[in-house]
Amino acid sequence: LFVSNIKTGSKMVHAHLGIGADNSGKLVAKVKDQAKALALKYEKDYVLVDGSPGVGCPVISSLSGANFAVLVTEPSISGIHDLKRVYELVKKFNIKAGCIINKADVNIEKQAEIKQFLADEDIDHLIDLPYNEDFTKAMTLGQTIVEYDNENLTTLLEQAWEKIKELTNIKGDNNEDSFYCCG
Repeated sequence: LFVSNIKTGSKMVHAHLGIGADNSGKLVAKVKDQAKALALKYEKDYVLVDGSPGVGCPVISSLSGANFAVLVTEPSISGIHDLKRVYELVKKFNIKAGCIINKADVNIEKQAEIKQFLADEDIDHLIDLPYNEDFTKAMTLGQTIVEYDNENLTTLLEQAWEKIKELTNIKGDNNEDSFYCCG
């Protein structure tokens, strides 16, 4: 397990799992346990867990004990299929969920289908993120999209965060109240 300082001033707990290695779900659980212990030690208000795609053991471990899940999807046949699969898992854990539609503008028909699914399932629609090459440009520079200074995308992400805080009763006003865990 590793604990790293990140640009926001928070810490991130993470680990390395070799290709084809077993026990990925157990490793995620260990990372989460370490993050929770450090969050208590440093009096942080919440832990953010970044889960992997899919519905396998690492995702199950990431969701275990969560009080909210942010589902990220794209307006495509596979995106909708994967969203529905992971939401079935979220429902089994009885976790409230919100959804971000990434690249929302690339297929308006599928975007509408996703929005209908969200409404039917009472999933909070957090934001639509448009396709934007600035994400790639920021990554190649080793920056977050906020650091890259795309005001429109930053505003959308801030809106999503405000909705998440409202839905989860998070009181913290900034990243210094958080502790990150990368599962």
